[in-house]
Amino acid sequence: MKKKLGFIEWAMRYRQIVILITTLLVGFGVYGLYMMPKQEFPSFTVRQGLVVAVYPGATSDEIEEQVTKPLENFIFSYKEVKKRKTYSRSRDGIVFINVELNDNVKNKDEFWSKFKHGVEQFKSSLPAGVLALQVNDDFGETAAILITLESDQKTYRELERYLEGLEDKLRTVDAVANLRRYGLQKEQISVYLDQKKLSMYGIDANTMGLNLLTQGFTTMSGEVDNKAYVAPIHIARSYNRDRDIAEQIVYSDPSGHVIRLKDVARITREYPDPDSYIRNNGKKCILLSMEMRQGNNIVQMGKEVDQILEAYKQSLPQEVKMYKITDQAQVVGDSVSTFLKELLIAIVAVILVVMALMPLKVASVAASTIPISIFISLGLFYAFGIELNTVTLAALIVTLGMIVDNSIVIIDAYLEKIGEGVSRWHAAIASAREFLKSIFSATLAISITFVPFLLTTKGMMNDFLQSFPWAISLILGISLLVAVLLVPFMQYYFIRKGLKTDAKKNKKSFLDVIQAKYDQLLDLCFRWPKTTLGLGVASVVFGVLLFGQLPQKLMPIAERNQFAIEFYLPAGTAIEQTAAVADSMESILRKDQRVVSVTSFIGEGSPRFHTSYAPQLPGSNFAQFIVNTQGNEATVELLDKYADKYTDYFLNARLRFKQLDYSEAASPIEVRVSGDSLTDLKAAAQVIMKRLKCMPNLRMVRTNFEDPLPGVRIRLDEDEATRLGVNRTFLAMNMATNFGDG
Repeated sequence: MKKKLGFIEWAMRYRQIVILITTLLVGFGVYGLYMMPKQEFPSFTVRQGLVVAVYPGATSDEIEEQVTKPLENFIFSYKEVKKRKTYSRSRDGIVFINVELNDNVKNKDEFWSKFKHGVEQFKSSLPAGVLALQVNDDFGETAAILITLESDQKTYRELERYLEGLEDKLRTVDAVANLRRYGLQKEQISVYLDQKKLSMYGIDANTMGLNLLTQGFTTMSGEVDNKAYVAPIHIARSYNRDRDIAEQIVYSDPSGHVIRLKDVARITREYPDPDSYIRNNGKKCILLSMEMRQGNNIVQMGKEVDQILEAYKQSLPQEVKMYKITDQAQVVGDSVSTFLKELLIAIVAVILVVMALMPLKVASVAASTIPISIFISLGLFYAFGIELNTVTLAALIVTLGMIVDNSIVIIDAYLEKIGEGVSRWHAAIASAREFLKSIFSATLAISITFVPFLLTTKGMMNDFLQSFPWAISLILGISLLVAVLLVPFMQYYFIRKGLKTDAKKNKKSFLDVIQAKYDQLLDLCFRWPKTTLGLGVASVVFGVLLFGQLPQKLMPIAERNQFAIEFYLPAGTAIEQTAAVADSMESILRKDQRVVSVTSFIGEGSPRFHTSYAPQLPGSNFAQFIVNTQGNEATVELLDKYADKYTDYFLNARLRFKQLDYSEAASPIEVRVSGDSLTDLKAAAQVIMKRLKCMPNLRMVRTNFEDPLPGVRIRLDEDEATRLGVNRTFLAMNMATNFGDG
């Protein structure tokens, strides 16, 4: 009866098949490394959204009572909403509600679709003055590339035309998803009324404003139905040019004399004073945010975008400059290059270390299993749809040192057997067979070590780490198969002599010296068992104590050539004052040669340019910088130099220097105080702040409750107003006409 072959013997006998399959898989891995989806972070669900309600003319107290509380009660009626993480910020005329969903919500799109439908129905229950109620559910979309178009000579309209041309070019790239514009300023036709002339002609400014408004209003005009066909009626627009507005008749007398708008007002086309704007290196600019479609290769997308940008630059006039201020494609490309360098270093290190103990051929066989295992793993990543990102790259780097362990164990057993006179063929098979259970157990134990990540984390962190244990297990599993199927033939073919056959009788090798010292130490351990156990326990205790003294942080700092600065000024601060503080800080930074560029967002926050860095709420008292540096080391040096010095350097301004990291928390420590009494909340917050400020390791201890905003309150005398025919709406329109910002 013919003896059945084991799979190790089969691999040795049919080695041509094994080598062919290995070669194909390695080649597929090289191809996969180039073609597989790549991005900085793994895909995960951002369970956050923003609800915004606009109620012009209402105070923050009125917003709180009439809009915020009813809206919060409606939001909390959804079981998917995480109540303790959902909060609101009520301001004059507007409320922002940050909504966070429970960690068990997997299909956020389904929820937001249902939620938006409910919000549309709920809006009718709010006061009639609530003009808008919007839900932003793409809060977590991250810009792959941010591009600025800047010029001091060109107008915003001209820059917008150049931006439109660039967008048309970029849309030809399949991987490009959303293109969003920021910093655009729209022209307006301003009408400056001459109050003396209005009084002279007896023209009411409010009536004239209403007349101008209705001239530009478009609604249904009916249709002609003659039983044969139906023709809709369209009324041509009255205002198509500046001149049309100037020629508008605003008054006529019985004798036929008319007064046109140009007779009582100055009409000019201009840009209004902005509520927010963007500057790059001190020059006005507009910004284009570019997002990548899911499942694409961001490195390849970056190359295609770079080609378009280089070609488009040639068509721009000299006074218009284009810059990339953030580039995730470059970050991911650098990460892949770093990994390949680490792979080369690992191979060289294994060869050098093993050469110190064993011959060159032995070291070469062991080291060759590293690239073989890595590229086969990359091929399987590509086949299974696992993208290359921060987490999977971390898994590859972590396992670089583990991959070779299985092979070295088998090679060492093989050397020992052929040194004892066993034939190379049988030694190759026996070494793999005897240690198969041991290396399988070790591989399984290491793989299981990382599985608790999936059980102990939840929410975004769980999504973030989802692929890590599987990537580790896949890589180590491949290294195990390489060790038991490919290494036996490789050692049989390349290693023909054992260590003892090459050793001289009177000369000890370095390995022999190490073995002798180890044997002596082992004898001492058995001779003094209590001392040995005591030292072991003491080392564990010392390790636990040392662990408690080490700096601890859940998520690491991101190595970037950029950082952010946030400017917070008191509520109600004019945007000009905010800009003055930002300009002062910008001039300080730009004098430092390590700073490449400073992009400033005045009155608004930047788009989400880093996955864990959430956009900030807009306001005239807020500004933000994206500071690009010469490299990661320069970033750390700049933060060390400027952060402590300039945090409270400017009067009535607080600066937050933010080094990018992988944590979703806005601050390392956050304390939330809740209750129904605003006075009690403020008192409790002050007590907590006072205690926290006594701790030397804390800085920027603050609350998000803004200072009271000075305002003017007009109380209407109802009786007198009724007698004069003045109501609240008429008064508000009159105030807006005289004191509005256009």
